[in-house]
Amino acid sequence: MIERLRRFWQRRSRPRFGLALAGGGVIGGMYEVGVLAALEEGLLEPSGAEFEVYVGCSAGAVVASVVANGVSARDLYQILELDLPDPLNFRRTSVYSSNSFRRAFVQFARFVWAVGKNAPTGFRSSIPDMLARAERDFPAGFFSLAQLEQYMRTTFEARGMSNSFAALRRTLLIPAIDLDRAERVVFGQGEFADVPISHAIAASSAIPGFFEPFMIDGRDYIDGGVGYSGHADLAADAGADVVVVINPLVPALNGEGDRSLRDRGLYFILEQANRIYSQNLLRGNLAELEARHPHAAFFLIQPPPRGTPLFGPSMGFDASRVALQYGYTSAKGWLAAQGGDLMRRCALRAVPTTA
Repeated sequence: MIERLRRFWQRRSRPRFGLALAGGGVIGGMYEVGVLAALEEGLLEPSGAEFEVYVGCSAGAVVASVVANGVSARDLYQILELDLPDPLNFRRTSVYSSNSFRRAFVQFARFVWAVGKNAPTGFRSSIPDMLARAERDFPAGFFSLAQLEQYMRTTFEARGMSNSFAALRRTLLIPAIDLDRAERVVFGQGEFADVPISHAIAASSAIPGFFEPFMIDGRDYIDGGVGYSGHADLAADAGADVVVVINPLVPALNGEGDRSLRDRGLYFILEQANRIYSQNLLRGNLAELEARHPHAAFFLIQPPPRGTPLFGPSMGFDASRVALQYGYTSAKGWLAAQGGDLMRRCALRAVPTTA
């Protein structure tokens, strides 16, 4: 009886670990794989700890769905780094179908046509008024997420992984935003527990403007990062005592002599604005969570504002392998410099428990 009580107390006293992966496009997802491989190698395996709650938004949903299915982050890292012939090797064709760019061109032509159709004939109408008149003729987005959904679904099947939230041993939660109701929904729990994981990933990845909203059961969904950042609250509310938040995209801080972002053009200005918005949201959310969950610990891992290779087209593939390697090496440095508290908490988890 004493031994049973001792084991019960050990199970109750061990912290429950949660992981929250923010969005960040292709390069952000690669960075997250690199970070997770380093955490697995230098932190989780030596301590015997494991994540029991996984939260993934947008690109983070892709990564979270794979590791929550039991795939080692280090195995995934090797597949991506060595470009191995494996279904999990994420390539351009995983997101963009063979006719994607032809379709995007047609959508762009539709956009130009809508503007031209509603162009003012005189000087009494302003450009905002013209755009307002043309809004019903604009496309909903330039690319479709049908290819990503199909890729995830077929990859789960080919790898013997589950496309069902309920079938997973670990808790997996994927947030998205209901476009018409302007509210967050969480796939994997409540009324959204039966949605296939591949559909949830596509819904959470629908970057407004770039991708069309993804429809599930007659409802339109967009990127889970709209109005939220990290979604660490979902991990804490699911019972995680220690939550590791990985955020790939931070604002760039230019040093003296650096080329200004203004000189780099419209895209980089928009990218910087989005990152500033996301970073402020994340800081505010974590501060609120620390007040709501005073007994929980939150650890944020993200690139420094200078010297990161992650400031570029987030949906591009050219820098993806660099982002993967950078995630691994930078996380190793983070563990050595700032990971002491997290390591101590992992040491309390001598034996992993199931979710």
